Amino acid sequence: MNSHLSKVLHHLYINPLEKCNLKCKICYTKKTDPILTEKQIFDFVDRYQKTYELKMITFCGGEVFALPYFPHLVNTLTSRGIFVQMITNGTIDQLDKLEHPNLNNLIVSIDGFEEYHDRNRGKGNFKKSITFLKKAQTLRFHTEIFSIVTKQNFRSIDTLEAYVEKELGGINITYHPRKPPEYLSHHPISNSEGEVAGFDYLSRSELIEIMKTRTVFPPKDLGCYQISLASSGIVYGCCEGYRPIGTIDDTIEKLFDSLEKRIGGPCLGCSQTEFMCGIKSIISKWKNT
Repeated sequence: MNSHLSKVLHHLYINPLEKCNLKCKICYTKKTDPILTEKQIFDFVDRYQKTYELKMITFCGGEVFALPYFPHLVNTLTSRGIFVQMITNGTIDQLDKLEHPNLNNLIVSIDGFEEYHDRNRGKGNFKKSITFLKKAQTLRFHTEIFSIVTKQNFRSIDTLEAYVEKELGGINITYHPRKPPEYLSHHPISNSEGEVAGFDYLSRSELIEIMKTRTVFPPKDLGCYQISLASSGIVYGCCEGYRPIGTIDDTIEKLFDSLEKRIGGPCLGCSQTEFMCGIKSIISKWKNT
């Protein structure tokens, strides 16, 4: 097992549901019915812990705070000493139900200033998400921002960062260029493309520029593979995987072996070397500029 993979396996990714309380215009996933039960998650985590030291779990949706059992799930995991990250739109406030703020990291979606953000996510949701972040900081949660980038908000990144610094202090922002059509055609639960007008894809030169100057996802050095359990019970080799490596019922050892066999490519590697989230040529290009 390579050294990076041995570190990666301390971190598990779980997507318990695709359903969400919002209807974002550029969302690329179908709101499918399967939802993992709390028992399914605990059983999988228990088996994982018996196989390998588990330090962190990232939960993403859909909207994870829409799950009735989610606060109890998080509290149980953090009581075991597991650090829990939650990717959320920040519009469902259940922060008072979470018992161990210092073992939680809230990654909140903020796509730009109020007019642009609400045009995608719905009127009033920018203020809700900023209020959520401020409350989380007051309660001593770890906080970050995850921001989807299109042509329309690309040139306002500097201004957004100045606003965030003023309102929230030193908070990390990870930028995620809007999924290219090449990605959407491969993703197992993608709808067509969401809306395009007013939320246009970045050009190649813009993609290269943001990869050079900002923290982005996928990371510019790759290495973002991990065991990723989807709401369907299928396990992928990364959080954006489209080629399964197994199912929730497989042994953890088998999943590790399947993931390791998939890894290849440049930098720290990728579990889908033929595709790399649809930006394979961009990664090669920016490395050579």
